[in-house]
Amino acid sequence: MSVTCAHADNLSITDQTRFITPNQSITPTTIYTPGKSQGIPIGSKMLYLEDEEHRHSINTILNKTHAWKHIQRASPNFGFTNSAFWFKFRIDNPSNKPSDVYLELAIPFLDKVELYQVNKGQVVAQHVVGDTYPFEQRPISHQNFVLPYTLNKGSNEFVMRIASAGTIEAPLILWDTESHAKFSSDDHLMQGIWAGVIGIMVIYNLLLFFSIREMSYFYYVLFVFSYLLFQISLKGYGFAYLWPEALEWNSYAISVFIGGCNITVLVLIIEFLKLKETNPKAYRIAQALAVVSSISFVLTFIISYSITIRLNSALALINCTMSMLLGYIALFRGHSDARYYCLAWTTTFLGIGTLGAVKFGLVTANFFTNNAGQIGVLFLVSLLSLALANRINREKEMRILAQESVLSSEKRLRESQEQLLETQTTINAQLESKVRERTQSMQRALTELEQANNRLELASTTDSLTTLFNRRHFESRLHIELKRAERHRRELSVILCDLDRFKSINDNYGHKTGDECLRHAAVILKNTITRSGDIIARYGGEEFIILLVDTSLNEAEHVANTLCQEFSNSAFESNGNIIEFTASFGVSSLSQKSPKTADELVTRADIAMYEAKNNGRNQVKLWNNPGAPTTPE
Repeated sequence: MSVTCAHADNLSITDQTRFITPNQSITPTTIYTPGKSQGIPIGSKMLYLEDEEHRHSINTILNKTHAWKHIQRASPNFGFTNSAFWFKFRIDNPSNKPSDVYLELAIPFLDKVELYQVNKGQVVAQHVVGDTYPFEQRPISHQNFVLPYTLNKGSNEFVMRIASAGTIEAPLILWDTESHAKFSSDDHLMQGIWAGVIGIMVIYNLLLFFSIREMSYFYYVLFVFSYLLFQISLKGYGFAYLWPEALEWNSYAISVFIGGCNITVLVLIIEFLKLKETNPKAYRIAQALAVVSSISFVLTFIISYSITIRLNSALALINCTMSMLLGYIALFRGHSDARYYCLAWTTTFLGIGTLGAVKFGLVTANFFTNNAGQIGVLFLVSLLSLALANRINREKEMRILAQESVLSSEKRLRESQEQLLETQTTINAQLESKVRERTQSMQRALTELEQANNRLELASTTDSLTTLFNRRHFESRLHIELKRAERHRRELSVILCDLDRFKSINDNYGHKTGDECLRHAAVILKNTITRSGDIIARYGGEEFIILLVDTSLNEAEHVANTLCQEFSNSAFESNGNIIEFTASFGVSSLSQKSPKTADELVTRADIAMYEAKNNGRNQVKLWNNPGAPTTPE
């Protein structure tokens, strides 16, 4: 709510003099210079009065003499408190004419702010704003509290009251209107760049998770995304742009997102550092903190914001400390992935720890401390990406070493077999039985090795969840079959299948049910596609792909329609729930303006599948637009 040109009622001349004379003489003064006041901090030039019982009003402040105290820093910060605080300050305008200025409180999550302009003990203008008032009622549309006033020539008195369930901060800044517009534009640009970088990294690491199926990176994405939402709320952009009319939600959004960060950071460190296997004691401590953080998260929706914000902020400091300490313990124990992890969490701990200290009033709020969490998270995103690359390289080296070990074993076995054959030609008949026994033993070893190699080959070509062929094997066979079809002028078709609304199944019933859904889909595909030359594979996530040799476009469409019908009529039970699902299909064929590569053939099916998705799902679409691009939009 914003009210201008309001007048204080029932103020006598004696009362007005009482407000001006005793206290005005000790009120520090800020001098406004038109055109040169580009963000002047007023905090250190204010007096303050703590109102523990919320007894005072503007009338009692103006009517009575109070024990005002000086503020020693430019950005007053009283931490978490239930008190209200009154401030008074003076701005001198040495020019010969009135000047329009902005007074900005660069802290967007205060519940209620009252700012009064006083002239000779009487209120001449006032604004009442806060995050508990609709955003559209602010006099200036801005994520912070930006209040317009007109400075008359000479001295201008102001009185401000702040009350909030969270921290009480008063980083008040005096601006001329043009300077503020330029500063806001630059600040919005920097915040947009920061959020864009974090968003890109979230998407990149999420796609990386889908590629390598490493859960620690999924938890990492959840944590960074939670922190992104927390930062958007903390800076006021959520209330300004995302939920300007959701007053109730805005009142506890910051605490909710801090709680989300607390939970996801703990599951991240448990998974990334493999605490259950490497440090059981730390694993139990982290589990206990995760339970406490989860309870605190739930309480955010039940009890007072002033309690949960303090609890969640304290837990954030504890959890960040735990993350860093456990990383260094893992590093000292030889965990090779912990190097970048420790560096990442050290910078993040410094950033988020500094931000938490600001909230408790232990550190002065300024540009660096207010943005320390953002700076720390940027380092976290970058360094954990390096940790990811390090893990991938290490696993690649381990696979190479395993292959070399297998080759070495095969070589030794061949050499042993040759020695046995040479010995057999020179040994006498009496040793013939022993040679036969050794040969049989070697044959058993070769059989076991062959079986092991077969298992390895099967594991490298199949998907462990669905037992279908994996994407790598499919692409290898596709190249072979494509060359064969082109050489012999035969038909070849590809069907790309994507389960509809699979994310909803995961969200509503859990990932275990999602896995059952994928296995059920694989059974349908196996039972329907029975020709020996056709290939069925899991292409990634909830996507499946089918290679139909010697099959025309019309025949492939018929197969896809059959599959679509099978999916529509099939349902399964999971944990007492009947799960129904459908799928969308895209079909492309070698006969359709022959593709140049196997990738182009698959891409055409992908485009057709997306068209089926866009047209309502649970249907089959053929690639039939030769002029269309080869990648789905």
